[in-house]
Amino acid sequence: MSRFWADPVRLHLRAEACELAAGGHTQRLALAGGAQPWPAALAEQLPLRAKVSVCVADHWLRYLVVRWPAAVRARREREAWLAHQFKTVHGIDVAAWTVAMDTDPVDDARIVCAAPTALIDGLHGLLSARKARLASFTGAFIAQFNRLHRQCPAADGALLCAADGRLTLGVWRAGQWTALRSQMVAPGDAEAPRRLLTQLCATGEAAPVGVLYALGSVPTVPEGWQPVALETAA
Repeated sequence: MSRFWADPVRLHLRAEACELAAGGHTQRLALAGGAQPWPAALAEQLPLRAKVSVCVADHWLRYLVVRWPAAVRARREREAWLAHQFKTVHGIDVAAWTVAMDTDPVDDARIVCAAPTALIDGLHGLLSARKARLASFTGAFIAQFNRLHRQCPAADGALLCAADGRLTLGVWRAGQWTALRSQMVAPGDAEAPRRLLTQLCATGEAAPVGVLYALGSVPTVPEGWQPVALETAA
């Protein structure tokens, strides 16, 4: 591969492999069992001085939908509050995770994402060795929503993304995020989206009536919900 690459390079870390897209070609580099999230071969294949956009599969990430409590405003207070939320919901100690959060004191609900710090450090180490620059770092669900949100106009709705044997479901009411769930599903379990959405309807996180936007095949939905298949082209 060229010693210098002026065009943007895309890295997609999936559950079992890393895909490197550059110059119109895509290479798939397998992850060795028990190895670091980024394959060692990437250090040789990544172009020098590249500007790199990274997308990480939801397999590697943990999400929360949060609305800052009124009494929690200082940055350290929010960090402590988020650490408690991630421990309660996902059972993780954020000392070993890197959390991306927005500290602006607004009332809107927002999605907060945590990635293993070892994954982040490994990425920066690879980029540094190749004198490359990180242009963006995005979770797979967030990347899909940013690309597709104009196709999702319903005030009460949900976006379903499925990949690598996992489904991720983000739900909003009156245009505000209320829940984001990501879980493994058994092969051929076509009812998993309906069950998950039904649970969120029961808790009130999802509206009784809404639109479920889905990539790929149209899923089965709870009564009162309308499924809509989205265009998959970028």
